[in-house]
Amino acid sequence: MYCRLAAREVSAIKPILDSNSVKLVGVGLEDLGVEEFLEGKFFDGELFIDTDKKSYNALGFKRFGFLGLFPAVLSSLARAAQGRAKGLKLGGNMAGDGYQNGGALVVEKGGKTLYHYVQEEAPDHASNAEILKALGIPVPDPVPTAETAANQGS
Repeated sequence: MYCRLAAREVSAIKPILDSNSVKLVGVGLEDLGVEEFLEGKFFDGELFIDTDKKSYNALGFKRFGFLGLFPAVLSSLARAAQGRAKGLKLGGNMAGDGYQNGGALVVEKGGKTLYHYVQEEAPDHASNAEILKALGIPVPDPVPTAETAANQGS
């Protein structure tokens, strides 16, 4: 559910990225659940799969230990994310590697890193405002979110 929420959240700024000729690319870590993820339209960018997790390792994206997972799912941040996901009717399942954290990487043409975000807890994700700032794109007020994008699509 957390990855669906994060994907929906960053997808909320895709129209802004498109109007600035910026690609939105996601990298998943396994084939399991990809069809469901695509059918649910949780992510509006290009999606690639890195089953060897080479990009995850190179970017310093951590794995939870078994015991570390429980506090991360029971925190106030987790409860807030669960409420948002429920409100958006994102659903979710426990299939796949729920221990792998991710993050975000923003690079300019030529490969220079503009923004590198490493997820610390299961429910957190990169800020849309920070991504836009890193790209030098004016940040609208309010910043688009998964909820505002869902309301525009209704």
